[in-house]
Amino acid sequence: MNLFRKIFRPAEMKNAAAAGIEDKEDRIFYEGVGEVGSRQFTSVAAALRAGFVIAGGMGLLPLKTEGEDKNTSRVLDLINTEPNEFMTGVEFKELITLHAVFNGTGRAYIRRNSLGKPVELIPLHPNWNGRWMYKNGQYVLPVSIDDYAIYGDFTRDEIFEVTSPRWDMLAGLNLIKSCRRVLDLSRRLQDRQAQFADTRAPYGVMFIQEGTGKDSVAKLKKAWSEQFGKTGIAVVDMDGKFQQLVQTSSDQQLLETMKFQIEEIGRIFGVHPYYLMQTAGSGAQGAVADVMLFHQANTMAPWIGRWEASLKRSFFRKSAVEPNFDENALMRTTPQVRAEIYARALGSGGNAPWMTEDEVRQGKSPFNLPERGDDFWQKNRRNGGQNGPSV
Repeated sequence: MNLFRKIFRPAEMKNAAAAGIEDKEDRIFYEGVGEVGSRQFTSVAAALRAGFVIAGGMGLLPLKTEGEDKNTSRVLDLINTEPNEFMTGVEFKELITLHAVFNGTGRAYIRRNSLGKPVELIPLHPNWNGRWMYKNGQYVLPVSIDDYAIYGDFTRDEIFEVTSPRWDMLAGLNLIKSCRRVLDLSRRLQDRQAQFADTRAPYGVMFIQEGTGKDSVAKLKKAWSEQFGKTGIAVVDMDGKFQQLVQTSSDQQLLETMKFQIEEIGRIFGVHPYYLMQTAGSGAQGAVADVMLFHQANTMAPWIGRWEASLKRSFFRKSAVEPNFDENALMRTTPQVRAEIYARALGSGGNAPWMTEDEVRQGKSPFNLPERGDDFWQKNRRNGGQNGPSV
């Protein structure tokens, strides 16, 4: 079935045959970055890297649930394995997160069967939809795919949505637009550095005699541009003088200014400079474990919470099931730190243990464990804080 026929009812498809969307190969999930601030984040390496760090982190996390209902297994399969016939679970989580990071909102259409169970998640490109609108007594999301003459409105229950922190009720805050001046400054600094790197001509000024005709000036420019860089000398048949200029102190500090901009971009996205490949002065060399803890607590934890809340809203709103991403993939710190964490989880230091030996052997996260029964805790207290029996 064609992708667009899965989303839109026949009455909402205008001139579909003329648009050429009959073939299965014509489906579109992502047409590129489009006009959604792409000039800013795609031309600034640190900003693009910050988005990849957050999106890649979300892609690593497998989804689990506390409790079960009729939709649990299918939702887990959609998020972790195959959201649709074209993407993997990792790719889907990365794509939705990238849209949310750079555009403020990442959305996907939830295709359900006749019983209301979710069967497919189809990402929506940011250029296809705008803001939620109030129409006929409810909020709807207008979707327009102009290239295929397709238009339609969707209710909130039909859309899976992950957003950045919101400024209003209807949409997440677009960081690219909000911090455009900072990103534009970084882009202009790169353009300036590119000018300094141009080795086809020296940095200076050519003086010519007063009254020189336009033809002579044009001839000079042509000779300079064509001959310099080939022989190393520009040859002109007129009286002229070249004065070479040296870079100012501010020009010489350009690279340092660009490094400072990396820290500014890190502040915008909440990503430690260490993850933007800038380790000098970041304090990362001797505190890798602290940096990774910062990354989990300050960078990834808010996004994990937004994803879990969105999954609860779209799939488990009327049940007791709680979606829970396994953050163990983010806790790959040094072996020494992991050993200390597991030692305390097993009861080291006299505290009551909250894990068993089998759970540690399986590499389970010490922070996303199911609830323990009363027997487990009473037995541990009777043992004086020593590790309880394996299960």
